[in-house]
Amino acid sequence: MKIKKTRTARRERNSPPQDVFSHLEVEIKKLDEDHWQDYRNLRLEALQGASVAFGSSYEEEMTLSEADWKKRIPNALFAFADGKPVGLIVFVFNRRAKTRHIVDIFSFYVKTAYRRKGIGQMLLETALAETKAQKHVIKIRLSVNPEQKDAVRLYSKFGFKTVGCLEKELLVDGRFYDELVMEKYL
Repeated sequence: MKIKKTRTARRERNSPPQDVFSHLEVEIKKLDEDHWQDYRNLRLEALQGASVAFGSSYEEEMTLSEADWKKRIPNALFAFADGKPVGLIVFVFNRRAKTRHIVDIFSFYVKTAYRRKGIGQMLLETALAETKAQKHVIKIRLSVNPEQKDAVRLYSKFGFKTVGCLEKELLVDGRFYDELVMEKYL
Protein backbone atom coordinates (compact mmCIF):
# COMPACT_ATOMS: atom_id res chain seq x y z
CA MET A 1 0.00 0.00 0.00
CA LYS A 2 1.44 3.33 -1.01
CA ILE A 3 0.60 6.80 0.15
CA LYS A 4 2.80 8.93 -1.95
CA LYS A 5 3.48 12.52 -1.05
CA THR A 6 6.52 14.16 -2.54
CA ARG A 7 7.88 17.62 -2.09
CA THR A 8 11.15 19.41 -1.83
CA ALA A 9 12.20 19.73 1.78
CA ARG A 10 13.00 23.23 2.93
CA ARG A 11 16.51 24.45 3.46
CA GLU A 12 17.69 25.08 7.00
CA ARG A 13 17.62 28.71 8.08
CA ASN A 14 20.79 30.67 7.41
CA SER A 15 22.29 27.90 5.31
CA PRO A 16 23.92 28.87 2.02
CA PRO A 17 22.01 28.21 -1.22
CA GLN A 18 24.45 25.48 -2.22
CA ASP A 19 23.41 23.50 0.86
CA VAL A 20 23.08 19.83 -0.08
CA PHE A 21 19.52 19.79 1.29
CA SER A 22 18.25 22.78 -0.66
CA HIS A 23 16.92 20.48 -3.39
CA LEU A 24 16.23 17.39 -1.33
CA GLU A 25 13.29 15.41 -2.69
CA VAL A 26 11.36 13.70 0.08
CA GLU A 27 8.75 11.03 -0.45
CA ILE A 28 6.31 9.95 2.27
CA LYS A 29 4.97 6.45 1.77
CA LYS A 30 3.92 3.20 3.35
CA LEU A 31 5.99 0.10 2.83
CA ASP A 32 4.79 -3.44 2.31
CA GLU A 33 5.89 -6.19 4.65
CA ASP A 34 8.71 -7.24 2.31
CA HIS A 35 10.54 -4.10 3.45
CA TRP A 36 10.32 -4.94 7.13
CA GLN A 37 14.13 -4.72 7.47
CA ASP A 38 14.08 -1.04 6.44
CA TYR A 39 11.59 -0.45 9.23
CA ARG A 40 13.59 -2.48 11.73
CA ASN A 41 16.87 -0.73 10.93
CA LEU A 42 15.42 2.77 11.20
CA ARG A 43 13.52 1.98 14.39
CA LEU A 44 16.57 0.43 16.06
CA GLU A 45 18.67 3.44 15.03
CA ALA A 46 16.05 5.70 16.64
CA LEU A 47 16.06 3.68 19.86
CA GLN A 48 19.85 3.81 20.07
CA GLY A 49 20.25 7.46 19.18
CA ALA A 50 17.30 8.95 21.03
CA SER A 51 16.62 6.51 23.85
CA VAL A 52 14.94 9.14 26.06
CA ALA A 53 12.33 9.83 23.38
CA PHE A 54 10.75 6.36 23.36
CA GLY A 55 9.05 4.08 25.86
CA SER A 56 10.63 1.01 24.32
CA SER A 57 14.33 0.16 24.29
CA TYR A 58 16.82 -1.01 21.69
CA GLU A 59 17.42 -4.20 23.68
CA GLU A 60 13.71 -5.06 23.72
CA GLU A 61 13.02 -4.41 20.05
CA MET A 62 16.25 -5.91 18.79
CA THR A 63 14.87 -9.32 19.73
CA LEU A 64 11.61 -8.94 17.79
CA SER A 65 11.05 -11.52 15.08
CA GLU A 66 10.53 -10.93 11.38
CA ALA A 67 6.84 -11.74 11.92
CA ASP A 68 6.62 -9.05 14.64
CA TRP A 69 8.08 -6.39 12.33
CA LYS A 70 5.77 -7.45 9.50
CA LYS A 71 2.75 -7.07 11.82
CA ARG A 72 3.82 -3.54 12.77
CA ILE A 73 4.67 -2.14 9.34
CA PRO A 74 1.09 -1.42 8.11
CA ASN A 75 0.79 1.30 10.78
CA ALA A 76 3.98 3.10 9.79
CA LEU A 77 4.69 5.92 7.35
CA PHE A 78 8.21 6.48 6.09
CA ALA A 79 10.06 9.49 4.76
CA PHE A 80 12.49 8.62 1.99
CA ALA A 81 15.31 10.90 0.82
CA ASP A 82 18.27 9.96 -1.30
CA GLY A 83 16.52 6.64 -1.90
CA LYS A 84 16.68 5.57 1.74
CA PRO A 85 14.37 5.79 4.75
CA VAL A 86 15.22 8.83 6.88
CA GLY A 87 12.13 9.15 9.07
CA LEU A 88 9.08 7.36 10.34
CA ILE A 89 5.87 7.84 12.26
CA VAL A 90 3.51 5.16 13.52
CA PHE A 91 -0.19 5.69 14.11
CA VAL A 92 -2.46 3.02 15.53
CA PHE A 93 -6.23 2.93 15.21
CA ASN A 94 -7.83 1.53 18.34
CA ARG A 95 -10.04 -1.46 17.63
CA ARG A 96 -11.94 -1.64 20.92
CA ALA A 97 -15.56 -0.51 20.83
CA LYS A 98 -15.15 2.11 23.56
CA THR A 99 -11.94 3.65 22.22
CA ARG A 100 -12.13 3.20 18.46
CA HIS A 101 -12.58 6.96 18.09
CA ILE A 102 -8.96 7.52 19.25
CA VAL A 103 -5.72 7.17 17.29
CA ASP A 104 -2.35 6.92 19.02
CA ILE A 105 0.88 8.26 17.53
CA PHE A 106 4.14 6.49 18.38
CA SER A 107 7.71 6.12 17.18
CA PHE A 108 8.08 9.52 15.51
CA TYR A 109 11.69 9.87 14.36
CA VAL A 110 13.78 11.68 11.76
CA LYS A 111 17.50 10.95 11.33
CA THR A 112 19.66 13.69 12.81
CA ALA A 113 21.20 14.77 9.48
CA TYR A 114 17.70 15.28 8.03
CA ARG A 115 16.15 17.30 10.83
CA ARG A 116 15.02 20.92 10.42
CA LYS A 117 14.26 20.29 6.75
CA GLY A 118 10.48 19.96 7.06
CA ILE A 119 10.52 16.16 6.97
CA GLY A 120 8.95 15.74 10.41
CA GLN A 121 6.23 18.17 9.42
CA MET A 122 5.57 16.17 6.24
CA LEU A 123 5.33 12.92 8.21
CA LEU A 124 2.95 14.42 10.77
CA GLU A 125 0.80 16.08 8.07
CA THR A 126 0.46 12.78 6.22
CA ALA A 127 -0.36 10.82 9.39
CA LEU A 128 -3.02 13.40 10.30
CA ALA A 129 -4.51 13.22 6.80
CA GLU A 130 -4.69 9.42 7.03
CA THR A 131 -6.33 9.71 10.43
CA LYS A 132 -8.89 12.30 9.31
CA ALA A 133 -9.93 10.01 6.47
CA GLN A 134 -11.39 7.65 9.07
CA LYS A 135 -14.76 9.26 9.86
CA HIS A 136 -15.14 7.57 13.25
CA VAL A 137 -11.89 9.08 14.61
CA ILE A 138 -12.30 12.26 16.64
CA LYS A 139 -9.12 12.36 18.74
CA ILE A 140 -5.41 11.77 18.30
CA ARG A 141 -3.17 11.34 21.31
CA LEU A 142 0.53 10.94 21.97
CA SER A 143 3.09 11.30 24.70
CA VAL A 144 6.39 13.13 24.46
CA ASN A 145 9.37 13.76 26.70
CA PRO A 146 9.19 17.50 27.52
CA GLU A 147 12.96 17.70 26.98
CA GLN A 148 12.30 16.96 23.28
CA LYS A 149 11.51 20.65 22.77
CA ASP A 150 11.46 20.52 18.95
CA ALA A 151 8.93 17.68 19.05
CA VAL A 152 6.73 19.49 21.58
CA ARG A 153 6.88 22.63 19.44
CA LEU A 154 5.94 20.70 16.28
CA TYR A 155 2.99 18.99 17.96
CA SER A 156 1.79 22.33 19.34
CA LYS A 157 2.07 23.88 15.87
CA PHE A 158 -0.32 21.20 14.61
CA GLY A 159 -2.87 21.91 17.34
CA PHE A 160 -1.96 19.31 19.94
CA LYS A 161 -2.63 20.47 23.50
CA THR A 162 -0.91 19.24 26.63
CA VAL A 163 -3.52 17.60 28.85
CA GLY A 164 -1.28 16.14 31.51
CA CYS A 165 2.17 15.23 32.68
CA LEU A 166 3.17 11.73 33.75
CA GLU A 167 5.98 12.18 36.23
CA LYS A 168 8.95 9.82 36.24
CA GLU A 169 7.38 7.86 33.39
CA LEU A 170 10.62 6.64 31.82
CA LEU A 171 13.80 5.39 33.47
CA VAL A 172 16.78 5.58 31.13
CA ASP A 173 20.34 4.97 32.31
CA GLY A 174 19.41 5.59 35.92
CA ARG A 175 17.58 8.88 35.25
CA PHE A 176 13.83 9.49 35.34
CA TYR A 177 12.02 11.43 32.59
CA ASP A 178 8.52 12.86 32.55
CA GLU A 179 6.12 12.43 29.64
CA LEU A 180 3.66 15.04 28.45
CA VAL A 181 0.33 13.67 27.29
CA MET A 182 -0.90 15.65 24.28
CA GLU A 183 -4.07 15.33 22.26
CA LYS A 184 -5.77 16.90 19.28
CA TYR A 185 -9.44 16.82 18.37
CA LEU A 186 -10.38 16.60 14.71
